[in-house]
Amino acid sequence: MKRENILLLIASLIISVALWVQVQPMFEPGREREFSIPLSLENKPENLAIFSAPDAVTIVASGTLADLDKLDTATVEAFVNLERIKAGQANFAVQVRAPANSGLTFRPKVQTLQITAENVSRAMKTLSVVPTGAPPDGLAYGNAVCQPAEVNISGPESYFKQVASVQVTLDLTRARPGVSVSVPVEILDKEGNPVPSMIADPPKVTVAASFSVSMASRPVPVIVDWSGSPAPGFEITEILVNPQKVEISGETETISGVTVIVTEPISLEGIRANKDIKAKLVVPSKSSVEPMTVMVTIRVKKR
Repeated sequence: MKRENILLLIASLIISVALWVQVQPMFEPGREREFSIPLSLENKPENLAIFSAPDAVTIVASGTLADLDKLDTATVEAFVNLERIKAGQANFAVQVRAPANSGLTFRPKVQTLQITAENVSRAMKTLSVVPTGAPPDGLAYGNAVCQPAEVNISGPESYFKQVASVQVTLDLTRARPGVSVSVPVEILDKEGNPVPSMIADPPKVTVAASFSVSMASRPVPVIVDWSGSPAPGFEITEILVNPQKVEISGETETISGVTVIVTEPISLEGIRANKDIKAKLVVPSKSSVEPMTVMVTIRVKKR
């Protein structure tokens, strides 16, 4: 055999061995791969609350590298069958459901889970409305009505005993007359904190708030509305009013623009001596003043 042929044979043999070494692990069994998937609780009794069960578990898949590379973890399910669970603590096996044609075997990394179950308590509760914030300008909060007015609350007995109030919070800064809002139901303990593991049915209710026009009062100065000239040879030296301020009350929007209260017109034509006049006040629409009259003192002297 020629030297060139021998070298070619040796090179071909080396390449073949290298390819065999590279491809062979693809088909060798005994490979493993771990992945995490959600854990579902099957056949859970409605009268029991479940604790200590994790949201996800780790699954170990075994097989060839080729099959592991083709694995779609979304087709694998992990579950615990709670058909025979009772109140208290017990161990339950983690089971795996996977396609039969995957060529792989599956097992949970943790074989059993200790799960705690507790009886569920239920009751109908009347909702209370807790207003927060300030209503829109010019409006005063009256009350609020919930629809429905009652909700069904349920949860583990130990937590159910902590419930002190069931309420909804109404933000008055966003509330408007004639407009209903949807707000979540809050289940609180005596400290005002949410009670864990409690469920409200329905979880949200509709709240309609009623408002009235807000009323306000404040003091404003009195101005005397007078006209006329004193008698010849006399002059007016001073005009006094008592009280100098009166209290105006009414709708906030109305009285917010009132800066003074004016008396009814007083004529001083031909006055020649000091004079006290009881004057009525001109009251703005939709408001009232207290007192409704003032004493106006006119002082004159000869020139």
